[in-house]
Amino acid sequence: MMNLKVVIADDDLSSKTLLTHYIELLPEYEVTGEAANGEELIQLVKQERPQIVLVDINMPGVNGVDAAKTCKTLDPCLQVIFTTGYDEFAVEAFNLAAVDYIVKPIAKVRLFIALEKAKVALQVQKRMAAKQRSQLLTKLAIKSNLTVVYVNIDDILYVEKEGRKSIIYLEQERIETMDSLQEIEKRLPPTFYRTHRSYVVNLRKIVKIDSFGETYLAHFAHSSRKAHISKLQINTVYQLMGKP
Repeated sequence: MMNLKVVIADDDLSSKTLLTHYIELLPEYEVTGEAANGEELIQLVKQERPQIVLVDINMPGVNGVDAAKTCKTLDPCLQVIFTTGYDEFAVEAFNLAAVDYIVKPIAKVRLFIALEKAKVALQVQKRMAAKQRSQLLTKLAIKSNLTVVYVNIDDILYVEKEGRKSIIYLEQERIETMDSLQEIEKRLPPTFYRTHRSYVVNLRKIVKIDSFGETYLAHFAHSSRKAHISKLQINTVYQLMGKP
């Protein structure tokens, strides 16, 4: 997975330096630009096409809220995290659909939580967009030995990587193929999600999730089979499926 691009907009150099330092501690994010005012932020969003922007509200010229509004028209999927020393702009910020609003001084953990929110929102948006674009497929063609098997997609519980093979699990059947897990995942609709480095799971088929040591297990109706969900992916799975 490519790093998420982050642009920081703040007229205070020490704030930008601190935010950059914190973000550099996280390998999945990359600061690709810094702006000192709203006009520079807009130009950076046009040039860098970041997924996330950290925006100070009180900046000279175009303020952070107005700049963020313009940036959202350029990229509606852009995730905006506001940073400010004041909290009176919170309502206006969330009316703009900001993913989070952090009051300075910014604590490292608080920033990490906001970035995680932005990452999850981007993942959800990506899957929703893919669902809208996807065709209504009903069967998946799989090469198994010297045979091509046409599997009803709705019948698939999950796909598991096993050595150099991929195993497609149905309620009462398993189909082996030399196709990679990544190749199969690309051909499945958005109802399937990579819950673990070795598992792609049909979220519609899950009836229960429980913890199991350092991981989680997905259970399926009418089947004793179980698929793994990693600790890194469990919150996204809950976000996609809904959690009470």
